[in-house]
Amino acid sequence: MHRRTYVVLFMAVFASTMGVGFIGPLLPIYARDLGAAGLSLGMIFAGFSMARFMLTPFIGRLSDRFGRRVFLAVGLAVYSLFSLAYVSASSIGHLIIIRACHGASAGMVIPVAQAYVGELSPEGREGSFMGAFMVSLFTAFGIGPLLGGPLADRFGMTAPFFAMGGLSALAFVLVLFLLPELGLHKERWKKRVPVNAVLSHTLIVALIVFRSSIAFGRGVVIPFLPFVAESRGASLSVIGVLLATNILLAGFMQIPFGKLADRVSRPLLMGLGILGSAAVIFAIPFCETILHLFLLQVATGIVSALGFPAAIATATQCGRKLNGMGTVMALVNSGMSIGLILGPLGGGVAERIFGLDFVFKGGSLVVIIGFVAFVLLMRKARSDGSLGTCIDAPVAEFEGRSEARAG
Repeated sequence: MHRRTYVVLFMAVFASTMGVGFIGPLLPIYARDLGAAGLSLGMIFAGFSMARFMLTPFIGRLSDRFGRRVFLAVGLAVYSLFSLAYVSASSIGHLIIIRACHGASAGMVIPVAQAYVGELSPEGREGSFMGAFMVSLFTAFGIGPLLGGPLADRFGMTAPFFAMGGLSALAFVLVLFLLPELGLHKERWKKRVPVNAVLSHTLIVALIVFRSSIAFGRGVVIPFLPFVAESRGASLSVIGVLLATNILLAGFMQIPFGKLADRVSRPLLMGLGILGSAAVIFAIPFCETILHLFLLQVATGIVSALGFPAAIATATQCGRKLNGMGTVMALVNSGMSIGLILGPLGGGVAERIFGLDFVFKGGSLVVIIGFVAFVLLMRKARSDGSLGTCIDAPVAEFEGRSEARAG
């Protein structure tokens, strides 16, 4: 049954996420054609994450109490309906509302699916197990732009939205008819840790900062990179290839980096991931050709994948030990939402005041500030013992062997 559950969740997340990827290359341009620019463009992207941020913690906690399947099914059903609503948007305000509703439904999908899989992950192999599952998220989101751009070029701007709705509906059918409710949450709920205790856990806060920093960088890049590429002569299809290169490579690297996260220091991998993201964001304005942008997206895919399996593996261990897998996954995903809210809004303000190039230079600086905060929190987690609460044998043994060799 566990194998069947894993496969169904993988397919459902893959289908729904690929649909979202369809609209990646064209949503900024679709919004611009409705009159969006600067701050209003940022609000369209931030609205999705704002709604998800507000809903996700409640859904995560409720899924710990009542189970995962019902929230996944409802989320995917609403997801598919609002995918089709984009084509009826007639104003910026209308598009912001649709994005917010779409984001609210997204808060019921990815975090709950991660909690589902986290409960199935073998102890000591969280990095490789969760990394393999997250291939569904990254590769689907990468394949989406490859297909979305050509769909728009061939059949018109609304075609990818219809395709997104169809794939979300397919994911809903898979969950409704093929996904079992395992009931693993019931025993853990009896031993649950209060939410305020989870929030006060230093390592959880560090994971939220990690996800916020990485997501802030992505929130700056996704709305504004298409305009940089367009100014270098890229078509919608080429813009789709650029976005897909980054995300697909990140997806393919989840498995090797997931195995690495089970052997080496996870905080180190996460820290390197934040620093690498800052570097590639800063370099975007200096790309003079589409080839330069492509090579930079290759680098972006590698560095963005480096820390993610380590973070999700650590969150899985924390969720298991705090008896609140859904709560922990929801809070960590809320960190992603915070970054995806502040990134587009900050980028929109920066673009209006200082110009497009400063969006990326300023965004890089914010990510570096996130790195400093992450390092300080990890030091505090090590000193107060909360690091040892969730990161155990595999890393401790590896670090012990490394110290022995050094000696």
